[in-house]
Amino acid sequence: MTEEKEQPLLKVMDKIPMFSGLGTEKTRVILKLSEFRNAEGGEVLCKGGEGSREMFVLLSGQLGVFNEEHVQLATIDPAAPVGEMGLITGQPRSATVRAMVDSNLLVIKKTAFDRLMRSNGEICSTVYRNVIQTMAGRLQESKEKQRAADGERAEGEAKLEEVMDQIATMREEGF
Repeated sequence: MTEEKEQPLLKVMDKIPMFSGLGTEKTRVILKLSEFRNAEGGEVLCKGGEGSREMFVLLSGQLGVFNEEHVQLATIDPAAPVGEMGLITGQPRSATVRAMVDSNLLVIKKTAFDRLMRSNGEICSTVYRNVIQTMAGRLQESKEKQRAADGERAEGEAKLEEVMDQIATMREEGF
Protein backbone atom coordinates (compact mmCIF):
# COMPACT_ATOMS: atom_id res chain seq x y z
CA MET A 1 0.00 0.00 0.00
CA THR A 2 1.35 3.41 -0.91
CA GLU A 3 1.90 6.00 1.79
CA GLU A 4 -0.62 8.23 -0.01
CA LYS A 5 -3.35 5.59 0.48
CA GLU A 6 -2.14 4.57 3.92
CA GLN A 7 -2.22 8.00 5.62
CA PRO A 8 -6.01 8.47 5.52
CA LEU A 9 -6.48 4.91 6.82
CA LEU A 10 -4.08 5.54 9.70
CA LYS A 11 -6.10 8.63 10.65
CA VAL A 12 -9.37 6.69 10.53
CA MET A 13 -7.94 3.87 12.65
CA ASP A 14 -6.69 6.34 15.25
CA LYS A 15 -10.26 7.67 15.66
CA ILE A 16 -11.51 4.22 16.66
CA PRO A 17 -11.34 3.94 20.46
CA MET A 18 -10.22 0.30 20.30
CA PHE A 19 -7.08 1.27 18.34
CA SER A 20 -6.42 4.62 19.98
CA GLY A 21 -2.85 5.25 21.06
CA LEU A 22 -1.27 2.40 19.10
CA GLY A 23 0.96 4.69 17.09
CA THR A 24 1.70 4.52 13.39
CA GLU A 25 3.82 1.35 13.29
CA LYS A 26 1.45 -0.79 15.37
CA THR A 27 -1.56 0.52 13.44
CA ARG A 28 0.22 -0.47 10.21
CA VAL A 29 0.45 -4.02 11.57
CA ILE A 30 -3.33 -4.08 11.99
CA LEU A 31 -3.88 -2.56 8.55
CA LYS A 32 -1.74 -5.31 7.01
CA LEU A 33 -4.07 -8.01 8.33
CA SER A 34 -7.14 -6.09 7.12
CA GLU A 35 -8.99 -6.56 3.85
CA PHE A 36 -10.96 -4.09 1.76
CA ARG A 37 -14.56 -4.84 0.90
CA ASN A 38 -17.18 -3.11 -1.20
CA ALA A 39 -20.81 -3.50 -0.15
CA GLU A 40 -23.71 -2.64 -2.42
CA GLY A 41 -26.62 -0.62 -1.09
CA GLY A 42 -29.06 -3.01 0.59
CA GLU A 43 -26.45 -5.70 1.25
CA VAL A 44 -26.56 -7.26 4.72
CA LEU A 45 -23.10 -7.29 6.30
CA CYS A 46 -24.07 -9.22 9.41
CA LYS A 47 -27.24 -10.51 11.04
CA GLY A 48 -28.30 -10.18 14.65
CA GLY A 49 -27.71 -13.42 16.55
CA GLU A 50 -24.88 -14.61 14.27
CA GLY A 51 -21.42 -15.21 15.62
CA SER A 52 -18.94 -12.35 15.40
CA ARG A 53 -16.30 -13.42 12.90
CA GLU A 54 -15.13 -9.99 11.78
CA MET A 55 -15.32 -6.29 12.45
CA PHE A 56 -15.77 -3.53 9.92
CA VAL A 57 -14.49 0.01 9.64
CA LEU A 58 -16.71 2.10 7.38
CA LEU A 59 -14.49 4.10 5.02
CA SER A 60 -17.20 5.58 2.80
CA GLY A 61 -20.94 5.22 2.41
CA GLN A 62 -23.47 4.64 5.15
CA LEU A 63 -24.68 1.65 7.17
CA GLY A 64 -27.92 1.07 9.01
CA VAL A 65 -28.37 -0.92 12.22
CA PHE A 66 -31.65 -2.84 12.52
CA ASN A 67 -33.35 -4.88 15.24
CA GLU A 68 -35.18 -8.20 14.80
CA GLU A 69 -38.35 -6.37 13.74
CA HIS A 70 -36.40 -4.58 10.96
CA VAL A 71 -36.71 -1.23 12.74
CA GLN A 72 -33.70 0.99 12.10
CA LEU A 73 -31.95 1.74 15.37
CA ALA A 74 -28.97 3.75 14.17
CA THR A 75 -27.07 5.08 11.19
CA ILE A 76 -23.34 4.56 10.90
CA ASP A 77 -21.23 7.11 9.06
CA PRO A 78 -17.63 6.87 7.80
CA ALA A 79 -14.74 6.32 10.22
CA ALA A 80 -16.96 4.30 12.53
CA PRO A 81 -16.29 0.72 13.61
CA VAL A 82 -18.90 -2.04 13.58
CA GLY A 83 -18.56 -5.22 15.59
CA GLU A 84 -15.41 -4.35 17.53
CA MET A 85 -16.74 -5.67 20.84
CA GLY A 86 -17.83 -8.93 19.25
CA LEU A 87 -14.35 -9.31 17.81
CA ILE A 88 -12.98 -9.31 21.35
CA THR A 89 -15.74 -11.13 23.23
CA GLY A 90 -16.96 -13.54 20.58
CA GLN A 91 -20.55 -12.70 21.57
CA PRO A 92 -23.24 -13.01 18.89
CA ARG A 93 -24.16 -9.90 16.92
CA SER A 94 -26.70 -7.77 18.75
CA ALA A 95 -28.26 -6.35 15.57
CA THR A 96 -28.32 -6.62 11.79
CA VAL A 97 -26.15 -4.20 9.83
CA ARG A 98 -26.98 -3.30 6.23
CA ALA A 99 -25.30 -1.01 3.71
CA MET A 100 -27.73 1.85 3.08
CA VAL A 101 -25.79 2.95 -0.01
CA ASP A 102 -22.77 1.54 -1.82
CA SER A 103 -20.07 1.50 0.85
CA ASN A 104 -16.38 0.76 1.23
CA LEU A 105 -15.17 -1.05 4.31
CA LEU A 106 -12.03 -2.25 5.96
CA VAL A 107 -12.57 -5.77 7.33
CA ILE A 108 -10.62 -7.34 10.18
CA LYS A 109 -11.23 -11.09 10.52
CA LYS A 110 -11.41 -12.53 14.02
CA THR A 111 -8.93 -15.33 13.23
CA ALA A 112 -6.26 -12.89 12.04
CA PHE A 113 -6.98 -10.51 14.92
CA ASP A 114 -6.75 -13.29 17.53
CA ARG A 115 -3.46 -14.47 16.03
CA LEU A 116 -2.10 -10.91 16.26
CA MET A 117 -3.26 -10.56 19.88
CA ARG A 118 -1.41 -13.77 20.81
CA SER A 119 1.79 -12.77 19.03
CA ASN A 120 2.10 -9.06 19.88
CA GLY A 121 1.86 -8.23 23.58
CA GLU A 122 2.13 -4.46 23.12
CA ILE A 123 -0.74 -4.26 20.67
CA CYS A 124 -2.74 -6.71 22.76
CA SER A 125 -2.37 -4.74 26.00
CA THR A 126 -3.22 -1.41 24.33
CA VAL A 127 -6.28 -2.81 22.55
CA TYR A 128 -7.61 -4.55 25.66
CA ARG A 129 -7.03 -1.45 27.81
CA ASN A 130 -8.96 0.60 25.26
CA VAL A 131 -11.78 -1.94 25.17
CA ILE A 132 -12.03 -1.90 28.98
CA GLN A 133 -12.19 1.90 28.97
CA THR A 134 -14.87 1.86 26.27
CA MET A 135 -16.94 -0.70 28.15
CA ALA A 136 -16.56 1.24 31.41
CA GLY A 137 -17.75 4.38 29.63
CA ARG A 138 -20.75 2.56 28.18
CA LEU A 139 -21.59 1.13 31.60
CA GLN A 140 -21.46 4.62 33.12
CA GLU A 141 -23.71 5.99 30.36
CA SER A 142 -26.13 3.14 30.96
CA LYS A 143 -26.21 3.85 34.70
CA GLU A 144 -26.87 7.55 34.05
CA LYS A 145 -29.71 6.72 31.66
CA GLN A 146 -31.17 4.33 34.22
CA ARG A 147 -31.00 7.01 36.94
CA ALA A 148 -32.73 9.48 34.62
CA ALA A 149 -35.41 6.91 33.75
CA ASP A 150 -35.91 6.12 37.44
CA GLY A 151 -36.32 9.84 38.16
CA GLU A 152 -38.85 10.23 35.36
CA ARG A 153 -40.77 7.19 36.58
CA ALA A 154 -40.86 8.54 40.14
CA GLU A 155 -42.06 11.90 38.83
CA GLY A 156 -44.77 10.19 36.78
CA GLU A 157 -45.86 8.10 39.77
CA ALA A 158 -46.10 11.24 41.92
CA LYS A 159 -48.26 12.97 39.28
CA LEU A 160 -50.46 9.89 38.99
CA GLU A 161 -50.90 9.80 42.77
CA GLU A 162 -51.83 13.48 42.74
CA VAL A 163 -54.46 12.90 40.03
CA MET A 164 -55.83 9.87 41.91
CA ASP A 165 -56.13 12.02 45.06
CA GLN A 166 -57.99 14.68 43.07
CA ILE A 167 -60.38 12.04 41.68
CA ALA A 168 -60.98 10.67 45.19
CA THR A 169 -61.68 14.19 46.47
CA MET A 170 -64.09 14.83 43.60
CA ARG A 171 -65.95 11.60 44.37
CA GLU A 172 -66.20 12.52 48.03
CA GLU A 173 -67.65 15.88 47.04
CA GLY A 174 -70.23 14.19 44.82
CA PHE A 175 -68.87 14.92 41.38
